[in-house]
Amino acid sequence: MRVDVLAVGAHPDDIELIAGGTIAKLVAHGKRVAVVDLTRGETGTRGTPEVRRREAEKASEVLGITERICLDMGDGRLENNRANKTKLIEIIRKFRPVIVMTHHWEDLHPDHCQAGDMMKDIMYPMGMANFPAGGMPFRPSEVLFFMGHLPFEPSFIVDVSDYFEKKTAAVDCYQSQLYNSDIKGPETIIAKPDFKLILEARARHYGSLIQKTFGEPFYVRRPVPVDDPVELYKPFTKI
Repeated sequence: MRVDVLAVGAHPDDIELIAGGTIAKLVAHGKRVAVVDLTRGETGTRGTPEVRRREAEKASEVLGITERICLDMGDGRLENNRANKTKLIEIIRKFRPVIVMTHHWEDLHPDHCQAGDMMKDIMYPMGMANFPAGGMPFRPSEVLFFMGHLPFEPSFIVDVSDYFEKKTAAVDCYQSQLYNSDIKGPETIIAKPDFKLILEARARHYGSLIQKTFGEPFYVRRPVPVDDPVELYKPFTKI
């Protein structure tokens, strides 16, 4: 099954938390989006792999994701090794997306870093005819790196103002990970009473940079192609 976008996250909920608004917008515009979770989230502080899988299924329904798979590469011990890179190449060759999204390679969580490094390493080889991996050679048009814990200077920001509510609805599916006064468990960055306010604050910050209410930042390693700069900047408020 061919898709327009393949979003690759280290753990269940990473995609929704970081790029959920963009995915909701793309789906609303008729794009087919698939998600790959590299791990089951089995070493997370809260929840179980089974619970997180069910939560991911619900979140996928909210966002309208076409297909979601887990490669089970080991939560907390994700490695940028040959075996894992081969698995990821084969998945990308299967879905043949125009765009791949994944973590920026500089982040606090080592699994996020490994995911970003892995994608950098395979972007070119996956298109080689004789590279030792299953599937027909294929190379997506671009890899978009999304922002985790550490900020970066974005190459562009997607306006998700009309889709932030859908993003938060998808995030809310992960009740095992979020703060809930009725559920006892250790506090994490996500499981704090004000976490959703922090999530909103970041989206508002990046939205403000493009004169929109909410935005999600992305980084690409090559220049961004622009066909018509006049049409590109028409939506901006005249000063």
